[in-house]
Amino acid sequence: MAEGDTVFRWAVRLREAFDGREILAASAPNPRSPLRRNAGRLVGARVEDVETHGKHLIINFSGGLSLHAHMGMGGGWYVYRSGEAWKRQRRSAWLILDLGNIDVVQFGGPTMRLVRKVELRRDSRLASIGLDLLDPDFDVEEGASILASAPESELGVALLNQHLLAGIGNIYKSESCWAAGLDPWRPVDSFAREELELVVETAQKQLIAGVETGQRPHRIYKMAGRPCPRCRTRVKSRGQGLDNRTTYWCPNCQK
Repeated sequence: MAEGDTVFRWAVRLREAFDGREILAASAPNPRSPLRRNAGRLVGARVEDVETHGKHLIINFSGGLSLHAHMGMGGGWYVYRSGEAWKRQRRSAWLILDLGNIDVVQFGGPTMRLVRKVELRRDSRLASIGLDLLDPDFDVEEGASILASAPESELGVALLNQHLLAGIGNIYKSESCWAAGLDPWRPVDSFAREELELVVETAQKQLIAGVETGQRPHRIYKMAGRPCPRCRTRVKSRGQGLDNRTTYWCPNCQK
């Protein structure tokens, strides 16, 4: 699943691609696309800004329309210049925006809707999103206080709760807990406030590094059965939470 750093990088690339250009044509070739019937409404529009809210991406167009997208496990945004080979087949695209010598293309995802911008301001789903770790004004102490508001949740479950903190996915959940030396299976209320601040700050730094470098930490994620990079104990993995998302941890050095 796309995590906060990936969505943030998409937004940066989309801003560069749109850059005041008029949308000359818009289509939704994939018959499963939610925009199959109304993509044409974007013809003639220009993008005013591209926002991110955790794992959600919003493109605001001139004329008052906004596109709200969540890519889920397999969706993604691509920018292709004239003559550049596409990574997927054109007919499978959920949205193609022709900017002249640039095509902005989107494939898949559980959420893709075109609505009036004023409707998004009243949207309960977006309003319930927690603090975004990639927001320039994000405060670690405030983030730790919000995490502490779910005292009975296991730490790994709480970190994935987008209503608490937005942007952390399964990779950063495991990697931030390992880097902070904290057991993702312990309940949140068993940690000191300083420990919660440490894991929040660690996750924030990892996400920022992911945005800047395009690379994610890979010390423990999908390393089950291999030696822990810190203490050489074998890394374990098990499904966690209602969604049974796999957590990777060291049973020796994460306390």
